[in-house]
Amino acid sequence: MRSVPDSSVANDEGITALHNAVCAGHSDIVHFLVQFGVNVNAADSDGWTPLHCAASCNNTALCKLLVESGAAVFAWTRSDSQTAADKCEDQEEDYQQCSQFLYGVQEKMGVMNRAQVFALWDFEAQDPDESDLCEGECVTVLRPETLRDALWWRVRGVRGEGYVPRSLLGIYPRIKPRQRSLA
Repeated sequence: MRSVPDSSVANDEGITALHNAVCAGHSDIVHFLVQFGVNVNAADSDGWTPLHCAASCNNTALCKLLVESGAAVFAWTRSDSQTAADKCEDQEEDYQQCSQFLYGVQEKMGVMNRAQVFALWDFEAQDPDESDLCEGECVTVLRPETLRDALWWRVRGVRGEGYVPRSLLGIYPRIKPRQRSLA
């Protein structure tokens, strides 16, 4: 991997090595790529992230790994605006466990961990009631009881208080690519 300039590079359909490893169920390769720092939120041309792929295979272990590595649980697919939790296959084995895990994360996010979440991307406020975000920044969700169907959450962070798209937030910060030494 040292000779690969960008291990998150995608093919012409936006599919990355992580998408392929997740879909094939190669847990050891997924672990390696995640620890190496590939982008766990890379979306293909249809908006599917590796988390959507893991969910469609009802692979709870990989879903958990991706969430703990900074996967965006509220990322939507382009064609049908579905989150990873919506992609669990109800006619396949392990549906109940995977679906419960992902819907549980969605339900508890913004409430658990003292309502603290992490910015997975930078965000520049466009309106006065919005707040800027810096990737990796920890923010506190305000009034979490009103979150259930809200696409924008009110947060407080180092830049102040305001609304941000919930799809830019995660329970954990995203694992960053390892720094390479010249030695």
